[in-house]
Amino acid sequence: MSTATTWLDQVPSLDILDLREVQHISRSVLDRLAEDRELLTRLVEDVREDPERLSVSRVTLLLNRLSLYQAADRGFEVRLNMNPRPDNQHVPHNHCYAFATRILQGGYVHVVRRRTNGWAGPFTGADLEPAIVTFERPGSAYTIGDAMVHQAVMEPDTVTLFIRGPRRKKLSHAAEELMPPRDTWPAPALPGDEPQESRPPTLEEYHAMRAYLIQCCLIN
Repeated sequence: MSTATTWLDQVPSLDILDLREVQHISRSVLDRLAEDRELLTRLVEDVREDPERLSVSRVTLLLNRLSLYQAADRGFEVRLNMNPRPDNQHVPHNHCYAFATRILQGGYVHVVRRRTNGWAGPFTGADLEPAIVTFERPGSAYTIGDAMVHQAVMEPDTVTLFIRGPRRKKLSHAAEELMPPRDTWPAPALPGDEPQESRPPTLEEYHAMRAYLIQCCLIN
């Protein structure tokens, strides 16, 4: 596992409530990392040597992701998202944290929805109305607060950088009646296990993700 110091070690804390300041810091990090191919390559390679980062990387019903950098003392984590499952992208949901993302490759339709039943707790599709619809392409970025409900319908080749802040609430929510059926969930890591909405990647899956990123000319 690499322990060399990088400029990421100097990023200020994201454990702050001002979403505009979260956006300012996050955008700076994402833009700089998107241009720092050497560091991005090293962070991807380091995942296989770091059991903690490999265990919090995920294969999910929405996409695959690698945990590139963790700064629990400063309230953030940097991820790399890829391999979206477009048929499973239609579920409006929120998060337990604020986050920012930057598109490296591909793109998607991004929909932020307005809740009609308040800002907290569960909701259904009937409780939502479209508010903002954007078309995200390489180089674009945005920041979302933990109360916002959104969905991102990604093209198959989409790859994004993602930075999340600290958890602000106990649970996130999604429109349960719109959740993808169980037979579309990721295959279990071991034969005979039950499918899961989200699980750590196997080492073979990690190597496949790394090879894909090399094929896409995003890392060395």
